[in-house]
Amino acid sequence: MNASAANAHKRLPLRWVLVVPFVLQIAGAAGLIGYLSFRNGQKAVEELVTSLQADASERIDQHLDSYLTAATNVSSVNADAMDLNLLDPNDLERTSQFFWRQMQLHDIGYILFGSRTGEFAAAGYFFDDGTISVNEVSPQKNGNGDLYTYSTDEQGNRTELADVDPGYAFQEEAWYAETMAKPEAHWTEIYPWQTAPYPLSVAFSQPVYDETGELIGAIGIEQRLAQVSEYLRQLDISSSSTTFILERDGNLVASSTDEPPFQLVDGTAQRLSVLESSNAVISNISKAIQEKYATFAAIESDQQLRLDIGGDLQFVRIAPWQDTRGLDWLVVTIIPKERGQNNFQG
Repeated sequence: MNASAANAHKRLPLRWVLVVPFVLQIAGAAGLIGYLSFRNGQKAVEELVTSLQADASERIDQHLDSYLTAATNVSSVNADAMDLNLLDPNDLERTSQFFWRQMQLHDIGYILFGSRTGEFAAAGYFFDDGTISVNEVSPQKNGNGDLYTYSTDEQGNRTELADVDPGYAFQEEAWYAETMAKPEAHWTEIYPWQTAPYPLSVAFSQPVYDETGELIGAIGIEQRLAQVSEYLRQLDISSSSTTFILERDGNLVASSTDEPPFQLVDGTAQRLSVLESSNAVISNISKAIQEKYATFAAIESDQQLRLDIGGDLQFVRIAPWQDTRGLDWLVVTIIPKERGQNNFQG
């Protein structure tokens, strides 16, 4: 040690020599504790978000099971009633009244019957006021193919003619056309009504035969997917969460947003792809999912993802949902990182 270094060492206060190492140790320990606390906090947030999304997916699955199973059950009951001559398909007024009474017992949107002779009877939510109307098309009785819609009393009896829709071609609708082309019980493709407000619907349909085994028509039980969207909006996950359901081809089925799952093009309702959604969360997350898996059809099991969308971390859960009759959808729940932290803190 040279003289200058020795002098500098002599001038260094003893308390520094004693205190500085302890300060450095304490600072290092505090930093390590802070880092571990941060990591533990992040892990807790992720665990909470995963739990919230798993719970939401389970509730959505249960709702879809219940809502769509109602349609298959009522369809089977009505087909059996006609097969056993307990319900006369030629008596349109009595048939539509029977359907009206079923509507009081089940959470379904519409019950329909169409025959090969052009006769049609139905009951359901034709208007937006929540009342159940009955409908009839009867070339034999009325001399035309117009759709007559009647208001009803508390027993389902017709009270007054509420609406006439000229030239209603029920034969072109999926629930009837698909069944007559291939007579078997099945879910139709999702389709929008051809009249305002163009509700997006899916129907469970099956053939009806007479006592000789001849195919005489089809029964359809229609479920409006707007009711699924309403359920998603009421689902209490968090104020910033987004939930949507899509088909394997990427078409939107329902969502927790206010965006309708269809677009009007030249006055005709057309299905909306999640990739073309005007909702930035839905479109951006869908594009990120497609980029990761190439196709939505490739997702075969539940997936828990962390996706960076424009610098914002999004917790995303994708859960396949199927029924035994052929429906095959994906349920996507999204919670932003900041919202997950707020949920953990509050």
